[in-house]
Amino acid sequence: MPMNRINHAAAIVGAVAYFVWGSIWFMVFGKQWLALLNRAPGVMPGGTTPYVIAVLMALVLSYGTAIALSHNDERTAAHGVQFGIFMGIAFVASNMLTGFEYEGRPIGLWLIDAGYVVIGMAIVGAIIGGWKKRPAAAPPS
Repeated sequence: MPMNRINHAAAIVGAVAYFVWGSIWFMVFGKQWLALLNRAPGVMPGGTTPYVIAVLMALVLSYGTAIALSHNDERTAAHGVQFGIFMGIAFVASNMLTGFEYEGRPIGLWLIDAGYVVIGMAIVGAIIGGWKKRPAAAPPS
């Protein structure tokens, strides 16, 4: 995989945007999410560990998207959004639903969790797909 084709700035910004998106999403759906998990409001297990893991996994997701989209020099923000939605539904949400069903979790919980991922991947795709890497400066003659 040619790492020089990856826009590292876009990948990092995509990861930050994904993490921020998660904060917004769970501010909106946090009460319902906690209720579906049978947890008291404001009680998050694990201290800071889930946040550290969330940042690291946002980087993995964003760099994975950057690597997948790096093979197309004609990519656009719209292409990135389509890619994010496709990957989010076809691979993440579908797999999550199977697991949720086997675990006996409510469908509402899956809708919240999968919705966050699919929309978040669309955001990352838009950033990665739309942010064109500047061409390398020509060496002085």
